[in-house]
Amino acid sequence: MYLKTLAVLFLCFLQLSTTCDFWFNYETKIAGQFHSNKYNNAKEITFTSPEISGVTIKDEHIPTLCCKIFNLKYDMRFIVFDNCGIEQIQEECFSEKMENITSQITIIKNKLTQIKTGTFRNLKVENIHLENNLIEVIEDKAFLNLPNLMDLDLSFNNLHILNSKAFVNLPHFGSLILESNRIKALHNNSLYFFRNVYSVLDIKCNNLTYIDKHALDGMAAENFDLNLYGNKLVSLPEGVFDHHRFSSIHVGKNPLRNLSKHFCSQNCTVQEFHFGCGALNMESIRESVQNIENWVRANNVNLYTDDDCSFNITEKIIADEWPTCKSTGSTEEIWIWNCLQILVILYFAI
Repeated sequence: MYLKTLAVLFLCFLQLSTTCDFWFNYETKIAGQFHSNKYNNAKEITFTSPEISGVTIKDEHIPTLCCKIFNLKYDMRFIVFDNCGIEQIQEECFSEKMENITSQITIIKNKLTQIKTGTFRNLKVENIHLENNLIEVIEDKAFLNLPNLMDLDLSFNNLHILNSKAFVNLPHFGSLILESNRIKALHNNSLYFFRNVYSVLDIKCNNLTYIDKHALDGMAAENFDLNLYGNKLVSLPEGVFDHHRFSSIHVGKNPLRNLSKHFCSQNCTVQEFHFGCGALNMESIRESVQNIENWVRANNVNLYTDDDCSFNITEKIIADEWPTCKSTGSTEEIWIWNCLQILVILYFAI
């Protein structure tokens, strides 16, 4: 009898976790000061003061993010959900109730596994932070009609594919942070959604083994910062960087076997090139270093290298400090949660 009671309570808890019936503490920021508040299953929280610049919810239990409980009467700069155990975002959540967020939406250290179509659409927001979740899938048009969006941080998730169709009608988009995911390739036209004059793609510490020669085709950025550090690239296709201008390219800590002298040769301008000899295959290192030397001389490029490189153009070389790749998140917690649910079902079945 005792075990059955516990099982019933557990099932009730599971049911509650998928609805909007929960309570939590939150903070509002007014005139630079934070004020503590409590939500107790009321129908909605109405923010009526134009002086409220933002809301922070931290270390609470909110498995399903239900935006219908929020009623924003005025523009608000930010909203933060930090370590709240969020597993899913209710459909139309932000487009219906968060359209007055003007600066930043932050959902970090949660348990999101996917971003569905239209999750972030028709918003005023400039920055979206989704780092340190468990995101594996981003559906087509997940980020849609965001006229002010400039920066998106998806670092420390479990993405295997960069779905370029997820980013639609983002006229000022210029910074995508994908550090420490598991992306394996950049395919044809992968980056066409970058529209800002100065744009940044940080895809360091992934599992990149392949970059298509036309991966950058269609990209509108006139000055691009590309960080490929700490991946598994063994080569760079000839002409992969042609017809583009870069503030910097970082290819350090990749197991490059050979670096062609034609990876950036036609209408290609690079201000800084970060290169590490330590990861190069020793049989090809001399040829690759010679190719880099010739290219740096011909194009007036500032070269940043690690301690394992030996060049004859010392006036162009700057010592570089190499960061450490951190491991990505794990889905272990989700597996444990699912196993608990299965055990309860089996208990009642028996």
